[in-house]
Amino acid sequence: MTDDLAQLLPFRIEFGARALDDLRRRIEDFRWPNLGYDAGWATGTDDATLRDLVRYWVRDFDWQRVQAALNERAHVRGDIDGDTTHAMVTAGPAAECRTPLLLIHGWPNSFADYLDVSRALATPDAEGRAFDLVVPSLPGFGFSNPPSTPGLHPGRIADRLHLLMRSLGYEQYGVHGGDWGAIIGTALAQRHPDAVLGLHLTHLPSRALPPDAAPLSEPERAYLDNLQATRFEESGYVAIQGSRPQSLAYAQNDSPVGLLAWMLEKFWAWSDHGTDRAGSLWDALDRDRVLTDATLYWLTGTALSAMRIYYERAHMSEPYLDQFVEVPTAFLRFPRDPWGGPRDLVARSYHLVRYEEASAGGHFSAMEQPERLSEDLREFLGSLG
Repeated sequence: MTDDLAQLLPFRIEFGARALDDLRRRIEDFRWPNLGYDAGWATGTDDATLRDLVRYWVRDFDWQRVQAALNERAHVRGDIDGDTTHAMVTAGPAAECRTPLLLIHGWPNSFADYLDVSRALATPDAEGRAFDLVVPSLPGFGFSNPPSTPGLHPGRIADRLHLLMRSLGYEQYGVHGGDWGAIIGTALAQRHPDAVLGLHLTHLPSRALPPDAAPLSEPERAYLDNLQATRFEESGYVAIQGSRPQSLAYAQNDSPVGLLAWMLEKFWAWSDHGTDRAGSLWDALDRDRVLTDATLYWLTGTALSAMRIYYERAHMSEPYLDQFVEVPTAFLRFPRDPWGGPRDLVARSYHLVRYEEASAGGHFSAMEQPERLSEDLREFLGSLG
């Protein structure tokens, strides 16, 4: 990767009637499978929930309203390391004390999930402190072009995001991430520690413990045992996307309902909802936000290129999470996030200066608990001076 700064140009999101009419036609022409018997969520996406959401997608979801809201923010695109990278930028008031903050999304998410968080943090607090928020589309996601060559693993993505921040004029900045954002954010803190003011995580990346590691505490053991116990039922998507994403992508790139079904199962599995099969999911998540993600994947045609991040991690040839993170780190644990690691385990790999536990929420914290996430980010980065 070169150190040349990117020339970032203004960008506007524009999908017109032709693209939306094609989406609607494909949804209405979908051939529903004969399930034989009702298994609920046990064998995958619940049919009744999916059908209800698809009806809403066709009849009530207003992409033009969403697009207008997204275009209220500034967007930039430019070439970084041979591929076009996109970011949404929300600047705080010019006269206030502002801290740059990079917010990194994961899968099956998008930059749009941080709309509420970026709005809250761009607003000054009682002491006049605010943030400049930079929310990129990861390579191959949304409006960042698919990688043109293989090998773009999370460590190399971290390098690209560092160059993005430098191209925007930020030499030092905070970093937040969950899901892939936590993995890439960790790599960024390891590879560019002088640039990262503080690292904020809601997801603990998996790492092998060294042979000389101290014995596990009871919370650590319980956490790792739970991950292992649920691996078979909950990790099939990782195996497929990490080994044969292209085979799956042909169907997802041709069927918006198929794409939504694949994504929806993870929104159900990892969010903080009740036991009701359908309705309680929308107590945890806004269905318009879920459909915003699905529509972005569809309109940009990025089902395959987004999944390839799993393949690149599984087939990488260089380490990128092999060091202790010296950058000051905060961890906010949400009770229904499967990767909400206990304090002791987080402290094995990070210079942990803050550890908080939220009372509610799951893996999709920016969508489920934006106020709680914003509050913790503001307090953590404010404490670093």
